[in-house]
Amino acid sequence: MTLQMSNSDRPSLDCSIMIVGGGPAGTSTWLHLQKYAPHLAERAILIEKAVFPRDKLCAGGLGGWSSDVLESLEIVFDIPHLSVSDVEFRFGEQIYHHHQSDCFKVVQRLDFDHTLVKTSVNRGLKLHEGEMLIDIVRQSNRLIVKTNKREYCVQILVGADGALSMVRRKMMPGQKSNLSPAIQIFAPVDPQFDPEFDEKKIILDFTFTIDGLQGYIWHFPCLKQGIPSMAHGIGDTRIYPDKPRANMKNLFSHELKSRNICRNPHTWSSHPCRWLSSEALISQPNVILAGDAAGIEPALGGGIHLALAYGEVVAWAIIDAFKKSDFSFSDYKPRVQNHMVGKSIRMHTHLAQEIYGGRRNPLDALREFFSKRYQSPDLLSLLLSGTSLF
Repeated sequence: MTLQMSNSDRPSLDCSIMIVGGGPAGTSTWLHLQKYAPHLAERAILIEKAVFPRDKLCAGGLGGWSSDVLESLEIVFDIPHLSVSDVEFRFGEQIYHHHQSDCFKVVQRLDFDHTLVKTSVNRGLKLHEGEMLIDIVRQSNRLIVKTNKREYCVQILVGADGALSMVRRKMMPGQKSNLSPAIQIFAPVDPQFDPEFDEKKIILDFTFTIDGLQGYIWHFPCLKQGIPSMAHGIGDTRIYPDKPRANMKNLFSHELKSRNICRNPHTWSSHPCRWLSSEALISQPNVILAGDAAGIEPALGGGIHLALAYGEVVAWAIIDAFKKSDFSFSDYKPRVQNHMVGKSIRMHTHLAQEIYGGRRNPLDALREFFSKRYQSPDLLSLLLSGTSLF
């Protein structure tokens, strides 16, 4: 038990279910509850420290099962986006090219997250914006959750508050972080240096793995406030933390200059993501983690599709907890592992070990990975969708 114990009898606002974080994992959790157990959705609130619309560091690739989940939740996709049909993997002069019609919709998180929140609120979600979690104290078989506005007596707490999750930090202080730094900028398209926009093509470049980068550089065509733009970024999974670290800033600066972009590093955006390891703790009695707070995959950094799928796993864990009056969530990790979320993460973890462990040429590993017979034709978009890390 790592949460503090309390015998306080100060009055608190009763709340059966609290979701912390209004990103795709948090809203997907509530929307799945509303779909499968509306009586429980009515007993839930969602707190978000920001006020919508708010932005997130993300290249914004939305594909594969993201669309399937949204369709299953009857969410109409009507936000500005750019359809992409080609992904080009690079390693030095070597290229592995994949074509699939409209395999991605590249969105802005400002629009996407706001759409999910508005849809949820219209269906009955109790949203508390500008409310930040400060502390969690265990009291008997419940939790006292303190925010910057009030205290709540909570039966189930869902941490969907990102890689730097406050819920996770309060729940298990000192646990291994598995954090992966990422840097990104948006820039208007320069036709001379950014042919990918007109070609509707995404570039994922693994060349710098030879310099110790346990990740890749990306170039995503997109629309930024309606303006043809490119998302340029770099990520380092650090799945092998004892290996010498690449100088991400130098590598990224070099890459930007090759595209005629000269910007002060102070203007770059950065934020870590968390990858899920097999030994990671993702639940405690009365507490479960979802999305980046729990962890995504360490090879390609897919985030949005995993966050949306986490929501279904969390919702069923909550439903069964109330059915059985068992809020230990001792079965939550096996639920994740047996769901497509866990299966995808395991496959990607093996891929990451091959690429970033220097066992294989990255393109050979990727080509084999995407050509396995058991994988569906559109798996590339499934597994790359929502690159919140890369």
